Amino acid sequence: MSFHLKQKKYRWTDLVRIPFSCAPLCTSAVIGQKMLTGIVNVLWVLVEAQFIETALACAAGRAQVKDAYPLLAAMLLIIVWKRMGWNLGRIPAERLRISVEYQTKLEVTKKRSKLKYSDVENNKIWELCQRVGKEMYRNLSRTLSSVCDFLMSMIRIFGVLLIIFAENPVLGGIMILIMVPLVAISVKSGKHIYTAFQEAAEHERRGEYLQNVLTGRDTADERTFFAYTEYVNEKWNVQREKYRKISVHAQTMQELRTSGSGVITNLISTVIVLILAWDLFNGRLGIGIFIALSKAVYDIINLMYNELGYTIANISRSLSFFCDLTEFANLPEAEGTNDLPESERPEFESLEFRNVSFRYPGGEQYILKNMNMTIRAGAHYAFVGENGAGKTTITKLLTGLYEGYEGSILLNGRELKSYKQAQLKAMYSNVYQDFARYQDTIANNILLGDIRNMDTAEAGERMEKHIAALGVYEELSALPKGFKTPLGKLEDGSVDLSGGQWQKVVMARSLMNPAPVQILDEPTAALDPVSESELYEELGRISKGKTTIFISHRLGSTMLADQIFVLKDGGICECGTHQELMETDGLYRQMYDSQKSWYSDGKKD
Repeated sequence: MSFHLKQKKYRWTDLVRIPFSCAPLCTSAVIGQKMLTGIVNVLWVLVEAQFIETALACAAGRAQVKDAYPLLAAMLLIIVWKRMGWNLGRIPAERLRISVEYQTKLEVTKKRSKLKYSDVENNKIWELCQRVGKEMYRNLSRTLSSVCDFLMSMIRIFGVLLIIFAENPVLGGIMILIMVPLVAISVKSGKHIYTAFQEAAEHERRGEYLQNVLTGRDTADERTFFAYTEYVNEKWNVQREKYRKISVHAQTMQELRTSGSGVITNLISTVIVLILAWDLFNGRLGIGIFIALSKAVYDIINLMYNELGYTIANISRSLSFFCDLTEFANLPEAEGTNDLPESERPEFESLEFRNVSFRYPGGEQYILKNMNMTIRAGAHYAFVGENGAGKTTITKLLTGLYEGYEGSILLNGRELKSYKQAQLKAMYSNVYQDFARYQDTIANNILLGDIRNMDTAEAGERMEKHIAALGVYEELSALPKGFKTPLGKLEDGSVDLSGGQWQKVVMARSLMNPAPVQILDEPTAALDPVSESELYEELGRISKGKTTIFISHRLGSTMLADQIFVLKDGGICECGTHQELMETDGLYRQMYDSQKSWYSDGKKD
């Protein structure tokens, strides 16, 4: 069996069902060990009472010593189990913990990979994902332990209550009434504690981020240069203090309830023992059962007001967590997010925006408003405009990352929403400014661009060809392990590349992709303007026959485009070739004139 996260409402029955689905044998062993321990504790009361009575009878000459041997043997077996049972239970419990952690993390990861892109960018949903991912296995592991402890406690409590009922039914009824308010208080306490820790977790995550800024290697250079340690440290202290106050308050309330219950526990236990003593004095109770029950009463009252209350509080906290789990599990999934690109290379004919308007989920302002444009196969296009003009938004729309637009986006004359994800993945090859730097070998960083063929010799030949065309073949092949050199900081012997080298590696990754449309969203920001223009010229030669769409704030590269779209106020305000746009005294010419010194004088930004 295995656990699978489903779109459903998670209920209290899932407290046991999920661990059981992860590891049925280990779960059964853990539950069995706890239940047997509970039964053994009840049997101890009966055996101890009978042993005392037999010992007294032997002392009075009414019985022989050998009559006590079976009882003594039973007591020794019970003692052995109580000593060894917990240790024996640790083995399946640990295996269960590992299995639950692995399977739940795997399912949470799968779910997150299927979320709609709009949900990934939603801060509230992303915090829910972070919270569930962090708390899932810990809640389930703690919950199973709490459920088992609850079952063991209930066996002990009701076992002793049955014995008391047999001796004094009225006293047994009183003890049952004691349990009712306890359960209600514990459930309420558990929900309060989980809500508090849920609030604290948000500050904890922010604090962890700031701590990484203060201690991480990636920020070491800027941390030293800008000397912002004290500034960030103050912000970290604010988050840490908020987390501390909320956590301390929740823990204090729990400890106060636990401490207060100690007085009540002793008071109730004493009253019950006095009632039992009255029955003993009046001859309605034997001395053996009196002694055994007196000890058992203190134990089960302590269970009710301390251990059982704590256990129920933990279960209640987990039930509150299941509200988060239910919300997470029922987040809408984007169909085909994990599908590989279609193996058959598609043909690209045209892409058309017809009166397209778009605003981000939850936003009121339109990023694009009634936009119209057409992109034809085999040509090079550029989008330029001020920050926030909607350039990157266009690339997200035409690749299907967002569907909540108004108007129509037609790919080869067909509405974009009607395409499957696998078809769109095969249509586009994307490189973004914030591209991924995988801590893997140079070769794998590039070959990922053609995921279906990355292990073939032909793919390796194409990789070397693209690296050479981009001018970094000698640099990369000269590294300690050549193209098999690991990048990043995870492995011994790994290296890191300069910003410009990384961008060319990512460019090579894009070129590996056989998709007919290449989208370049400012991936050359680490290069100087002249080098950027030269790279785009080389890309133009390499990408001959493909349709390219590139976005850049620096307009030297746009001269290579067959068509330039100038964006302003959510629409296209100018359109044409570089020469055509320079002949008009519009926004494009103003932008280009402000930058032309970079290219004519070779200056760098």
